[in-house]
Amino acid sequence: MKFGVVSEAQVNLGMSYGVRLRETIKELVFAEEMGFDFIGTSEQHFMEGQWSISAPEVIMPILADRTNSIKIRQMAITCLGFNHPLRVAERVATMDILSNGRFEFATARSNNEKYMRGFGVDPEKTRDEWREHIEVVIRALAQDEITYHGDYYDIDGVSVTPRLESQELPPIYATATSPETHYLAGKMGLGVMTADSYLGWEYQQMVIDEYKRGLKEAEPIDNLYPVNPHITGFTFPAYCAATKEQAFDDAAVSMRAMLKSVEDLAAGLAGTKAPGYQYWQKLYENIRDRSDDLQYLNDTTPMLMVGDPDFFIERCERLEAMGIDEVVLKIDGYGHSKTLKTIELIGKYVIPHFKARKGSIPENSFTRVGIEGVGKFEL
Repeated sequence: MKFGVVSEAQVNLGMSYGVRLRETIKELVFAEEMGFDFIGTSEQHFMEGQWSISAPEVIMPILADRTNSIKIRQMAITCLGFNHPLRVAERVATMDILSNGRFEFATARSNNEKYMRGFGVDPEKTRDEWREHIEVVIRALAQDEITYHGDYYDIDGVSVTPRLESQELPPIYATATSPETHYLAGKMGLGVMTADSYLGWEYQQMVIDEYKRGLKEAEPIDNLYPVNPHITGFTFPAYCAATKEQAFDDAAVSMRAMLKSVEDLAAGLAGTKAPGYQYWQKLYENIRDRSDDLQYLNDTTPMLMVGDPDFFIERCERLEAMGIDEVVLKIDGYGHSKTLKTIELIGKYVIPHFKARKGSIPENSFTRVGIEGVGKFEL
């Protein structure tokens, strides 16, 4: 099991965007010290007063410069016309160089009706454009010269510079919530960042099975890249504290705010009536009806992960048994010090359970403690 942290630089009441962006970089860099495998941000637009990373391509090089070995993963690049695929390929190649081969990226077709309205995107065409966009990016990175004529992009004989330094393309993931996109990701030989969309454990297993079905039929585009079989489970939100009770006390206000944002996004997507977004109506209803019952959501959906280290271990073992081999935790919006403490607790008491040599974690009666400058915990 691998572990990652994603942040969207959620701003809290009275906080400036500048303060939060600087804090976010410090939090993600700290995750390397705590033993996480990858870090990154999402791409968010027009989310005033909520999530503030609209230019992840600016954040990624800073993270690469301030870390040494941890993977830098953009989660995700919105693969629509306002991010032209040739520009994406240029940025990916540049990040490959600046990170010394540590850059990875996920792709998405947009989960926000505001993006579509703001950038003039037709919601009925996002899946087809996403598929074409990814192919152009891959060909531009893998081929010395690209010529491509599709429904959305028309390219004649151009070469992207700089070129990749790595021998192979960076690992590519598709962000997926629907069964159709899970299957398509597997069929294309891409890794998948999966989420159950708050629809429950059975739905999560179903979409994982759809991805595996596609993976058995994997056909990477012209064999330009190796199959990436990794299944990354996405959590939104995640928070770890000394006890379950403390975790809910600390995180409740921020959790409700985040869920309200998701509820609004779901309502907007469902309102488009576009193919491929219909299931967001059920997501909207589920959060609307249960948003005050955080414990219920924490138990009935893998999207939430809130509790003590033992709860995190139990939850990650359950996800691992379902076929998930990576977990990315959205740790964001709790205040800088609490976010650092959460990263520390997971790094010291959850990750070693999955990675340390058997017998290297002793049984004793001593308390779990923090580190200087972050805090002390007694469990």
